[in-house]
Amino acid sequence: LIQFQKGQTPTPPPFEIFLCFGEEWPDQKPKEKKLITVQVVPVAARLLLEMFSGELSWSADSIPLHISQPDLKDRMVQQFKELHQLWQSHQRLPPAQPPPD
Repeated sequence: LIQFQKGQTPTPPPFEIFLCFGEEWPDQKPKEKKLITVQVVPVAARLLLEMFSGELSWSADSIPLHISQPDLKDRMVQQFKELHQLWQSHQRLPPAQPPPD
């Protein structure tokens, strides 16, 4: 990226990461012919390249960030935490006295 910014290389460095699942890779087949491929684009790398190449036309404040909705696993973890806290508070209570006869 620094070499590109200084004009020492004509093309920017690639910042995409490709993952292939279920098959050998790299091999003679192009990635478009693979059964399962995933392309990961690190936002920070893309922003740096756009900054260095002068293509950055928006501010970092305009990046939409979304917090995912809690799913079943998150709710279960929260419930287990609450149960654990109840159990701990129950352990600290003095033993219950049997009712008088």
